[in-house]
Amino acid sequence: MLLFLLKRKRFVVSSLFLIGLFTWSILQSTIFDGEINQVRFRLDENSNVLSRPPYPPLTEFLLGSDVYGYDLLIKLVVGAKWTIGITLAIVIFRMVISIIFSSLVYSMPNRLYNGLKAVFEPFTVVPQTIVAYFILYSVLWMPVSGFSTPFWQRAFFETFILGIIAIPNVTIHLSAEMRLVQKESFIEASRILGASKPHLFFKHIVPHVYEKWILLFGQQFIHTLQLLAHLGFMKLFFGGTFVPYGSPGLEDPHSISYEWSGVIGGDISYLYSHHWIVLIPIGFFIFTAISVALINDSIRMYFQSSARMRFAHVEK
Repeated sequence: MLLFLLKRKRFVVSSLFLIGLFTWSILQSTIFDGEINQVRFRLDENSNVLSRPPYPPLTEFLLGSDVYGYDLLIKLVVGAKWTIGITLAIVIFRMVISIIFSSLVYSMPNRLYNGLKAVFEPFTVVPQTIVAYFILYSVLWMPVSGFSTPFWQRAFFETFILGIIAIPNVTIHLSAEMRLVQKESFIEASRILGASKPHLFFKHIVPHVYEKWILLFGQQFIHTLQLLAHLGFMKLFFGGTFVPYGSPGLEDPHSISYEWSGVIGGDISYLYSHHWIVLIPIGFFIFTAISVALINDSIRMYFQSSARMRFAHVEK
């Protein structure tokens, strides 16, 4: 599988982008303690102000600066570990719990399974962003007196909520795939021969559905990115939204972690006046989503190629 994927340029380029960006973010935070270069003003020899932030791209910094003069590229690099890392953690949590739950419910009698499905189906209609917003607002929005909980507790709570909010949908989807396999004749033959439920699951069910698990992982990664972006536009940023109550109108609510959705949501008011401040973080978001989609597509091509080879072997 690895050799097949390494021959696909889309897989190699996408993987290098994600791994390189994540590694750079970790090194930036550990070696340089997450320090971001800042240029407040440019003065001439007579101390006259020549320029002030925000600086456009290719002037003071490669990708320009924000309204406070911070290097936008390094700011996004520092936040990459949260955007990529937390998204990965949320998806792993979703998939592991959903696989466990689906392995318990797929073999339920039809009447009981349909009842459970009827309970979970409303979660496919109600927008997850709205549910997450109402649950997270009281924790992530800074009160006048300041946060009473540390950053790690807020971050853990948000990760947990964004994980479990999709578990009902994913569980029903995975269990439906397992139930389709369970209807195959070879499953009934194994059951007649005395195969136990664990044997049926690990020896027959899993080999037929694990490919779909892997592809679903990539889809859930992109879905989680979208969910974070939506919350960012609603001013709920990862780890908490800092609200400057002492300077209303002078400073907007902003992220304290530089997670990309927080950078976009915090600076969205500058979209028309200093567009690069918003469009460049959106570009990072888009490139990350495209990279995951291309990786997923490469894995899908491998599975399709393997299936064709198996069928050709059987025909011979």
